[in-house]
Amino acid sequence: MNKRALDAINGSIAKWEAIVAGTGEDRGEGNCPLCHAFYSLDDSCDRCPIAKKVGDSFCESTPYTKWRRSFPDGKRLKANTPIRIELAKKELAFLKRLLPKEKGIAIRGTRGKVNT
Repeated sequence: MNKRALDAINGSIAKWEAIVAGTGEDRGEGNCPLCHAFYSLDDSCDRCPIAKKVGDSFCESTPYTKWRRSFPDGKRLKANTPIRIELAKKELAFLKRLLPKEKGIAIRGTRGKVNT
């Protein structure tokens, strides 16, 4: 995995950790590091690590779809109900599974730091 992808995944993990903690919010592609790195003007995100993993664009077939649908008004902001907290935790777990593994340990950063 290249540095650009790893940095974007780590940024997205940080975003969702904040959402789970109640200190962050989701504004869709507006504050998604993966979207910023991989979404293109031709309305495609085929190069995104998520799209490569699930075979769909726009985070379909991921926990994000249920999260997005939990906001009937279309505004995806905070994990402000027990159901949304659980959905945010599922998205966070999914993103962590995108991290490369080295001898069974997920590599969290590009500066030699390893988190399990």
